[in-house]
Amino acid sequence: MMNLPTIYLLRHGQTEWNLEGRYQGQLDSPLTLLGKKQAEENAIKLSKHIDIHKVKFFASPLGRAKSTAKIIARYSGLDYSSIIFEKNIQEFNYGIFEGKTKTYCQEQYKEVFTQREADKFNYLLEEGESYAEVSKRLKVWLASISHEKEVVVVAHEMINRTLRGIYCGLKNEEMLQLRQPNDLLIKLENGVETVLE
Repeated sequence: MMNLPTIYLLRHGQTEWNLEGRYQGQLDSPLTLLGKKQAEENAIKLSKHIDIHKVKFFASPLGRAKSTAKIIARYSGLDYSSIIFEKNIQEFNYGIFEGKTKTYCQEQYKEVFTQREADKFNYLLEEGESYAEVSKRLKVWLASISHEKEVVVVAHEMINRTLRGIYCGLKNEEMLQLRQPNDLLIKLENGVETVLE
C-alpha cells in the first residue's frame, strides 16, 4: 500500500436535488440555504483541527463542491485561487440515471436497477461509470498526493465512499454501505477513519 497523507474529508452541502432524491452524478444543482450553512459549519469544524493555510485544499470541479469550497475558503480567510479543482475526485457518473429520481429509475429502468443492485461495484451504467472505474481514478489521484502530509478534500458521497474504502482497506461490500451526511467531517489517517466534531 502506498503512503497516504492524512485526509480531512468533506462532502458538499445539501443541494436542491438532494432534497428531491435525484441522482446528480456529474450534473449539478445549487446548494440550498441549509447546504450553505453546512459548509460554514464544516469550515468551523475544520479550523479546530487544521490550519487550512498550511495544507493543500482539493475540491471536485462540479458546481456544488466548488460552492462549498468557496464558502469554506471565505470563512477560513483562504484565497479561493489556492483551491485545487481535481477532475479525478468529481462525482461518480450516473449515466442514464442522472437528473432523475431514484423512484423514477426503479420504475423506468427496472431491469438495469435490479442488475446494478446485484453487483453494484462492477456494474457499468449506460453512459456512466462503475465503482470499479471510480476506484481506478481515485487510486491515480491518491498516488499523485502520496508525498503530502495533510490535505483537505471537498467532494461527493459516492466518491468519498470509494475513497474511504480504498484508504481503510475495506471490502467492496463494506465500502458500499458507507454514508456521509453533508455536515460530517471525516479524518482519514493511517488506514483508519474518525468522525470529527
